[in-house]
Amino acid sequence: MNYKLFKSSITDLNIAEILESKIDFDKLDESQEYDISAEFYNDDLQEEVLNENVAFEIKRKHYLFIKNVRDLFEKNGIKVNKFYLMGTIVDLNENEINFSLLKSNYDKKSNTIWPCKEIFIFEDSKNKLDDLLFNNQISEEDYESNLEMLKDELNIYENDDEHRYIN
Repeated sequence: MNYKLFKSSITDLNIAEILESKIDFDKLDESQEYDISAEFYNDDLQEEVLNENVAFEIKRKHYLFIKNVRDLFEKNGIKVNKFYLMGTIVDLNENEINFSLLKSNYDKKSNTIWPCKEIFIFEDSKNKLDDLLFNNQISEEDYESNLEMLKDELNIYENDDEHRYIN
C-alpha cells in the first residue's frame, strides 16, 4: 500500500494524525508483520548541490519520525519490523512524503536511515562497478564512463560548474 502525503514534513508534530487519517488500519491484518518505507523531501539537502563535500547526517528528527510512526502502528495493533527512511531532493517536491507499507520478510525490528537516497543508490552501484573492475570484467575506461553516467543520472556533481551550461 502506497500513500503520498502532501504539505507534510517528517518534522510535523502531527505526523501521526496525518498518517492515521490516510491509513485504514481496520483493513490491515494484525497477524501480519509489515515493513515501512518512507521517502521524504530532505530540506537539509536543498541548500547544497549533491556533491562529495556535503555532510549527510542522521539527525534526531529522523529518529523521532520513526518513533512516532512506529508508535502509531503499535497503538493500532500492527507490528512493524523494518523501517526504511530515505531523504531526497530529486524525486519529490518540497514538503512531500511517499509512504509504503509492505508485508515483511524479516523477523526483527531495525531502522535504516539514508538522509540522501541518491548517495545510497550511488554507493550501491559504485560498489558493483568496483567489483566488476576488480574482477577484470570491465576496463578502466568502461568503469569511469559508467561512473560518470551514474553521477549524471543521480544529479551528483563534484562542483557547481559541472551542471551549468554556457551557450
